[in-house]
Amino acid sequence: MDEQRHETTALLGPAHPLLSDKEHECLSSYVRKCDRRLMFYLCMGYATDSLNKMALSNAKIAGLTSDLNLRGTDINWALGAYYLGCFVFQLPSNLILKKVRPTYWLSGSILCWSLVTILTAFVTSARQLIWCRFMFGAVQAGYLTGSIYYISFWYPRHMVRRRMGFFFASAGLGGICVGPLCSVLTSMDSKWLPWQRIFVVIGAISLLWSLLGPFVLADYPDTASFLSSDEQQLILKIMEHQNTVASTQQVRFVQVKMALLDFKVWLWTAIDFCANAATQVNGMFGPSIIESHGYSPQTAQALTALTNFMAFSGMASIAYTARILRGSSTAIALSNILTICGFLLVLCSSNPSVHILALFVFSFASPQPAAHGPAWQMCNLQGNTKPAMAAAMASAFGGLGPLATAFVYRDEDRPQYTRGHL
Repeated sequence: MDEQRHETTALLGPAHPLLSDKEHECLSSYVRKCDRRLMFYLCMGYATDSLNKMALSNAKIAGLTSDLNLRGTDINWALGAYYLGCFVFQLPSNLILKKVRPTYWLSGSILCWSLVTILTAFVTSARQLIWCRFMFGAVQAGYLTGSIYYISFWYPRHMVRRRMGFFFASAGLGGICVGPLCSVLTSMDSKWLPWQRIFVVIGAISLLWSLLGPFVLADYPDTASFLSSDEQQLILKIMEHQNTVASTQQVRFVQVKMALLDFKVWLWTAIDFCANAATQVNGMFGPSIIESHGYSPQTAQALTALTNFMAFSGMASIAYTARILRGSSTAIALSNILTICGFLLVLCSSNPSVHILALFVFSFASPQPAAHGPAWQMCNLQGNTKPAMAAAMASAFGGLGPLATAFVYRDEDRPQYTRGHL
């Protein structure tokens, strides 16, 4: 207990008074409540986002391409339109979060993308599909960066990285579920086509989750009814010391300018761009890559649960790998080396088993750099507006990586996909 208490105090800063045993117990109680209530909701919300995001790649091999008579790069435009929508609307999203109650902003985002996903089941042309995916990206844009910003409202800086790891890992949890779920939906008989069932059911799942938001979330620690007065006072004391009390800070455009001119923010954005480009190979094309080696659509969908489990494991371990390797930079370098090795395996062999193994390798390694960036920014940048803007920049411009990925993996290159892997 004493060792943990001294470690916590040291991480809070040398100017902060030593926490007493009672205060340390109070802080532990506070963190448990936030983890079980807020983090659980955010993580499951991000898991449903992953379900909705991967619905198209699973619908693609469930008859969507032939039923809508998609030709050429139509499916690539549909996959890429989501990331274009994210890019356009992500930058202002965190600034809006300071003007709108976080409770309604976050749960409202889930509600909106759920409705868009359900409506996608009724498109009849490539153009309608592309617009639906663009709108999905537009309404989803505020959730990722908004959640990252929201986490910084509630946790001391030294606790943020681990929560970021679990938050990003929850996307892999959604990915684990989406393959088997789509496999079952594709096999069912109903009046709807298999790909229509995928969009309707997945949209309905996230819609139901969105309705819980106003009852589970709270805006800020000092207004949360589920916290005791002692817990509120202690966390405010800690956050004031770190200058991260969200409820008392306003949007400062000076800090927006500081984020735009900070080369470290742009460096993290470049890292995010490359990491996201590699990460979404599995998310956008995993089912197609597996199916191209002779597997049935249902089997390919089910097997993506394993590749997404690897992604989940990689994301969940980011805080531990950074601690073991003594810093984010070493962890990022190692994960990039593993990712490159995965792509080299594909390029050096035509064996289907090696291709599947390679998919496992870069599904595990490639997501990690994308999570280290936001965690570093929230832990190290001062104030509230600058970290929010930095996270939005990394997510928006970094999110253009998958937009590039969408156009280099083409059906005409099956099953090697040499252009995409290069």
